Amino acid sequence: MKMVMLIVDAEHTEDIEQMFEECDAPGYTEITNVHGKGATGKKFGNRAFPGSSTLYWAAMDNHCIEPLRDRLDGIRRAHGSEEGLKAFILETQEII
Repeated sequence: MKMVMLIVDAEHTEDIEQMFEECDAPGYTEITNVHGKGATGKKFGNRAFPGSSTLYWAAMDNHCIEPLRDRLDGIRRAHGSEEGLKAFILETQEII
């Protein structure tokens, strides 16, 4: 099992939620209005640094990872490489 963590510009959440549906993700956690600094600059939701991100966590079976990666690559190509989209995969083990 893998834990997927995605950080995406808030305006692209619809693409991510559709991607989870297409990849048959059993579920995900969404944390909205995330602020921080990354490759595309600061996002603090104010006039000086407008915008915010959305953080997603999803535990997925190993066979789901490659289709997810392909879909994320498609989203990145559709919106341009400068758009805020980061994805991380972590090894995980369910304990309860």
